[in-house]
Amino acid sequence: MPQSRKRKSQKHHIDYIPHKKQKKSAVPVAIVFCTILAFGIAWFAAGSSVVGLIIGLVSGVVIGYFTGKQMDIAFSKKNN
Repeated sequence: MPQSRKRKSQKHHIDYIPHKKQKKSAVPVAIVFCTILAFGIAWFAAGSSVVGLIIGLVSGVVIGYFTGKQMDIAFSKKNN
């Protein structure tokens, strides 16, 4: 039986669209590691001085953040 030319073609529906898997970041791990390390260094260098410990914590967080970002960049280049 001939098909009508006015009839629309059947459209195929995709039920599942695979999404790109999100990669885990190294930033939180680097922040925690560098903060603990910087706190330890500040504890031995400044003793129990509150100002020295706060400076050590803040510098540990900043260094950890940038270190983690650089690790993410390095790992993404290695996998591609």
